[in-house]
Amino acid sequence: MNIKSLLLGSAAALVAASGAQAADAIVAPEPEAVEYVRVCDAYGAGYFYIPGTETCLRIHGYVRYDATG
Repeated sequence: MNIKSLLLGSAAALVAASGAQAADAIVAPEPEAVEYVRVCDAYGAGYFYIPGTETCLRIHGYVRYDATG
């Protein structure tokens, strides 16, 4: 038995032994309660309160795409 086959055999045994260990069960955390978005009427249509604050925000705009071929 030469050194090359001894090294390959021990490496294969090490990989097989490390892969055979059982993994811990994955426990999914309970989902948190949904905090719905409140409408902010102080600034007009389209504004909403950022959850957890008294700050109003509006996200708007448009997307333009020009394809030439």
